[in-house]
Amino acid sequence: MLLVGLVLAACVESPPPIEGDDLDRELEQLAALDLAAPAATSVLRQAREITVRIRTLGCRQFGVGSGFVLPGGIVVTNRHVVDQPVDVTVNTWDGRSLEARVDGVAVDSDLAILRLQDASDLPVANLRTDPVRAGEPIVVVGYPGGGPSTITTGTVVGMVRGEMLGEAADVVRIDAEIRQGNSGGPVLDQEGRVVAVVFALEIDTGMGLAVPIQVLMDRLDGTQLAPPAGC
Repeated sequence: MLLVGLVLAACVESPPPIEGDDLDRELEQLAALDLAAPAATSVLRQAREITVRIRTLGCRQFGVGSGFVLPGGIVVTNRHVVDQPVDVTVNTWDGRSLEARVDGVAVDSDLAILRLQDASDLPVANLRTDPVRAGEPIVVVGYPGGGPSTITTGTVVGMVRGEMLGEAADVVRIDAEIRQGNSGGPVLDQEGRVVAVVFALEIDTGMGLAVPIQVLMDRLDGTQLAPPAGC
């Protein structure tokens, strides 16, 4: 049984800028990556700065999810995060609120592509081209509950058949903590590269599920995207 509707019906304020004490506390979570302190700090900063909170005003409710920024003002999130959007706002790591539009939603995967009106100075994610392997350490970043940015660590447990979940390809199972509001957030490897996009939680096991980045890369050309549903 899956918890796939991770839209949080809430309206919240913009996230505060990252403070030094917050970085020190969250560095402890990166011990699982077995990196030296400077490298861990770099991964942490990159993970935080590419991840955004997404607020949507839909036809029937407010929703909150997560996403990450790519070059050209593109923001990646889940299709279910921007269901029937009327207004979409992206909150950045340093407290800014930017307007966005939904460019398209994947017809065969829980992915959506947003476009920011002004993203010239935003940090952008690096995507990893080769698949993740079972046992790899990973980092998950997001805005659970629509609150402050959080980072959790874990490992890749394995793969799950995508057809069982309405996905076009097998999805990644991870043991990092996932909560409502993490939807659309990035899963990164120990070099800070995005390897998957969080989209669901297995209720029975408590493990997270994520769309492999290779699926996203195949959708970025727009050929398998459709306009978002209207009211």
